[in-house]
Amino acid sequence: MGFPARLACPRCQEPGDLTGPPAVCGRCGTVMEIEPDLRLVKPSLAEKIRRRPRGLWRWHEFLPVDPSRAVTLGEGDTPLLLPPRLAQAVGIERLWVKNDTVLPTGSLKDRSVTVALTHARTVGARVVAVSSSGNHAASVGAYAAAAGLPGVVMVPAATSPAKIVQARAHGATVLAVQADYDATAALFKEALKAFGWYSCLSTNPWRNEGKKSYAFETWEDLRGETPDWMLHPIGGGLGVTACWKGWRELVALGWARGVPRMVAAQPAAADPITRAFEAGRDEVAPVTAASTVAQAIAVGAPQLGWRCLDAVRRTGGVAASATDAELLAAQSLLARTAGIYCEPSAAAPIAVASRLRREGRIRPTDLVVCVVTGHGLKQPAGADDEAGPLYTVAPDLAAIEAALTPTH
Repeated sequence: MGFPARLACPRCQEPGDLTGPPAVCGRCGTVMEIEPDLRLVKPSLAEKIRRRPRGLWRWHEFLPVDPSRAVTLGEGDTPLLLPPRLAQAVGIERLWVKNDTVLPTGSLKDRSVTVALTHARTVGARVVAVSSSGNHAASVGAYAAAAGLPGVVMVPAATSPAKIVQARAHGATVLAVQADYDATAALFKEALKAFGWYSCLSTNPWRNEGKKSYAFETWEDLRGETPDWMLHPIGGGLGVTACWKGWRELVALGWARGVPRMVAAQPAAADPITRAFEAGRDEVAPVTAASTVAQAIAVGAPQLGWRCLDAVRRTGGVAASATDAELLAAQSLLARTAGIYCEPSAAAPIAVASRLRREGRIRPTDLVVCVVTGHGLKQPAGADDEAGPLYTVAPDLAAIEAALTPTH
């Protein structure tokens, strides 16, 4: 167990029950947060963590669960890369990529689900469940299998088949709902009350703590240097919110010297946080998500929207969106210059970083970290227009030579 001090609402400070099931604030309905007692951290802990085997769980003191009961598939410590050709193409000398496509189920969701399933097993949950645009469903399915718990996942019927089959392969009960993500999420909340499942949604404070690991790993890999900017694809708002929380904890301990400017990167087809930011509002109004290639982050009513907006504002960051054309171009650019094939949603930070650089808000010498969150094989449809040509040739050298000869 780490150093949890209390469970409290970040908006009205209403206390919660650390021994109870996941729940939102009873007074205002806000997602609760777990506040660690950092006074218990010994000065020697940082060096102790560095000597441990690589992985998310070497930071277990910062996680509010018992590490001896961890449900893990070896997640965490994904590569932080500085691809020179990508940096040159975007015009940012120190453009780093945090490559979460290599996580066990191919997406960022493993960071939070490993903590959620550990908590679920600790409290004796009988069924774990989630509503998802696909990646979360696959992750819950995998970790439920590892924990030996039944899993139920609800996804929109239009979800990428690759993500649906991944969840099914792990033995989860997959319910494909004939509705968009927001309507599916609303139905799921009704099902939670009706069937008493353990929720792996972002309303689960234990689950949310896992994504703080972005800050810890980035801080260590950059040898204590704080990025000027850190960009994350955003649907529900947790990526920015949790990463910001991790950096605040590092600063409170005196390990980090500051917090990055946090950037929420959204698709133009579903960008309620961006709209609120640009309008100068403190609250995020729901929007109806339009059809978009960014399936994983097509969320019109983000549960943690206000908290994400708060993180962006407090750090001097930005909320910005990218069109589908910009997302596909960024996906292609990342694949062709850095060798990283991601799904369109995961390319949002690259697209937004390119825009902020063109607008002069990001300087060419700034240290920028883009979190790339999901593998391209999760959603291969849509990449064809940006992909290179496919040559079908006869089985002889002359045909190969003809295919290799440039045409004018």
